[in-house]
Amino acid sequence: MNNNAREKKIINSINLEKLPFKILTKDVFTFIQELHQNVKKIFSFTRQKESVKWCFSSQKKIKVFLIIFDANENLKSIYKEEVSKRLPEYSYKTVATIIDEGLKKGYFVNLKLSDLNKISDKKILNIRPSEELIADFINWNIDAICILKDYCDLKKKN
Repeated sequence: MNNNAREKKIINSINLEKLPFKILTKDVFTFIQELHQNVKKIFSFTRQKESVKWCFSSQKKIKVFLIIFDANENLKSIYKEEVSKRLPEYSYKTVATIIDEGLKKGYFVNLKLSDLNKISDKKILNIRPSEELIADFINWNIDAICILKDYCDLKKKN
């Protein structure tokens, strides 16, 4: 496949109409370069807090973090076995190791369940992201939104 055919195939697969600004077909690859630079800024690990760096350091950690974060946001208790069940592509040992490392670093915490005395299995824990991790993750998202908003505003002006 020559380069023009490859470029046409890529352009035909992109949903440009979903953008909040207009990109002409001839400008798609310039747009992709600009987008790439913005994504690099968003994921720049030199600016991120250690907690977010750790969570984003591997796809496995991201998935574990998002399950724990989701449980926290929905006020549901979550424990290692439940996280592992939701990630069948990874072994229980892998998931438990990530959670244990997060607990050791203070990025995850165990919150007491109000009905803990009704539970006889001491392995069941209410794992939550730490307050620091929640704040750092929200701030990372705010930074990402600001970078993308600035880019969108610039594009709308042009």
